[in-house]
Amino acid sequence: MGARLLLRFDDICPGMNWPVWRVVEETLRELGIRPLLAVVPDNRDPRLNVHRPHPSFWDHVRGWQQLGWSIGLHGFQHQCTSASAGILGRNRSSEFAGLPESEQKRKLETALEILRKQRVRADAWIAPAHSFDETTVRLLAELGIGCISDGYSLWPYQCDRGLLWVPQQLGRFRRLPFGTWTVCQHVNLWQAEDLKHFRSVVTRFRSSIGSLDELRQIYGARRRHWSDELFFTCFRAARSIRR
Repeated sequence: MGARLLLRFDDICPGMNWPVWRVVEETLRELGIRPLLAVVPDNRDPRLNVHRPHPSFWDHVRGWQQLGWSIGLHGFQHQCTSASAGILGRNRSSEFAGLPESEQKRKLETALEILRKQRVRADAWIAPAHSFDETTVRLLAELGIGCISDGYSLWPYQCDRGLLWVPQQLGRFRRLPFGTWTVCQHVNLWQAEDLKHFRSVVTRFRSSIGSLDELRQIYGARRRHWSDELFFTCFRAARSIRR
């Protein structure tokens, strides 16, 4: 069996690029792909507002979840006020890493309350800027969020706190011999050529693209292994060298 892919879209919010997203959504529906959508509960980041806010945004979110698409809690307001790179050491800006536990808990509880009022379930945690710390992980477990979409490993695994870590390693599609790979996409700045390329590549990789639910069923009980630690160290080092 070859590599399995999960398709993730970040920065889903009322002011995202709706003309582009409508084409993306049509392609996903047509091909039967069930992505992971990173929804910002209360967006306050002006960079994500590239279109007039959709008045029925939460109706759409509920509809996507009813289709079997997974909804990720993409932080709280997408405002990075900390310079901590967190566990992954990927970006030196964070909405959570490095902040006091009380502040992190307030943000998480408020974000989850917004989803609860909108009748939306948080299927996973997706940190803005890929930055969160051990305090964040402990709070996620306490608040009942059982999955983290981030980190570097070849396959998903369950950590000591009982959370399933589904790795996020790629920004574009690649042919790989094995493993589980999340391809993260940002559509706000896409143009017609980007949409054409997206349709072509997801059609080509369709047979390899799964869903978060499928990965949870397959790997939900897999414990972290020394090989996961080794892959994390090597992959992070390789990213640092490329940058």
